[in-house]
Amino acid sequence: MANAKAIILTDDDYEYLQSLIRQRTIQAQIVDRAKILIYKSQGNANRTIADRLDVNINTVKLCIKKYQSGGIQAALFDAQRKGRPVEITDDAVAWIINLACQRPAELGYSQELWTLKNLHEHIQTNAEKEGYPRLKTITKPMVQKILARNDLKPFKIKYYCEKRDPDFDKKMHDVLLVYKQVSMQFDENGSVIIPEDAPMVHTVSCDEKPGIQAIATTGDDLRPTAKTGCVYRDAEYKRLGTLSLLAGIDLLTGIAIPVVSETHKSSDFITLLKKLDAMYPQGDTIRIVCDNHSAHKSKETRNYLSTLPEGRFVFVFTPKHGFWLNLIESFFSKMTKQMLRGIRVQSKQELEDRIYLYFDEVNKEPVVYHWTYKLDEISQEEAQAAGVKSNQDIAS
Repeated sequence: MANAKAIILTDDDYEYLQSLIRQRTIQAQIVDRAKILIYKSQGNANRTIADRLDVNINTVKLCIKKYQSGGIQAALFDAQRKGRPVEITDDAVAWIINLACQRPAELGYSQELWTLKNLHEHIQTNAEKEGYPRLKTITKPMVQKILARNDLKPFKIKYYCEKRDPDFDKKMHDVLLVYKQVSMQFDENGSVIIPEDAPMVHTVSCDEKPGIQAIATTGDDLRPTAKTGCVYRDAEYKRLGTLSLLAGIDLLTGIAIPVVSETHKSSDFITLLKKLDAMYPQGDTIRIVCDNHSAHKSKETRNYLSTLPEGRFVFVFTPKHGFWLNLIESFFSKMTKQMLRGIRVQSKQELEDRIYLYFDEVNKEPVVYHWTYKLDEISQEEAQAAGVKSNQDIAS
């Protein structure tokens, strides 16, 4: 039989093939090819070898043919194939990137952001007339890969605050100066230092949290059980209106002072000021860190302040779009997570009562908030020299 004709292997070739077979980390197809050569050198027929190794007979024939034409290495290892020529040029990639960076609405679409589907369809539709005919058949995974390689996410929005206040840096410095002075009112053990020959300065971080929704359920919640594990709630709900929270937090003691109302007016701010005035001894200074809301500078507010001794209240205003400089924002964030998230009530009065109850609970174990961002850029000497002053006169 012609296919039973043996091939001739040298002793070195035979030892080499045996060593490949004994290796446990080598590819299985290389082991099979080594066995094909060994079995063929022993005079076995191609069909016998194929059955013995459980491979197609054409695999056996191809291996022997490669050995006869190129030697043992050609039979064992596939020749290095030439890579597929680059079809998507750098210019084409640059066009895709430029396209992804554009606003779809400006190209005649309704959407504000690209989706992968829309971007892919636009590329295929417009590629040929833009001079990139290859991109007519580009796949969505390839578009996605090009975007990923260039760290582009045209489907995602990240928000930032534009600095529209020309004096932003100066006003931020003034707020940080206040926080530095507050930090100096604590001793090394974290206790508040009471001055003996000067009025005490109490710093209160103040802000509004408007639009707190009073929402009622239309069916009873199902409490967790051993089987369900979580609260089940009817998807339908009823809106009962909103409340506004105006609050201040004492940066020395952590005590939080709330005012809940249905409005967001100067009268609410004055109510908070009256609460603060009643809290602290006469003669002390109450320094308020707040934003530039109109209620904080209104005629009604100024009229109230004029009835108090000069220097009773000092105001430090955060710059425009600098709400994050106000420490009470951390308190509001904590309140949202702990108390307001998922809250359901039967009336606006219940919501108000529960907000006040939350403040009572917090004030049982108050947490003192400390500011750290860029505070090390302000020296104690500068803070001491600055004294107690506002960065903007409320009467102006």
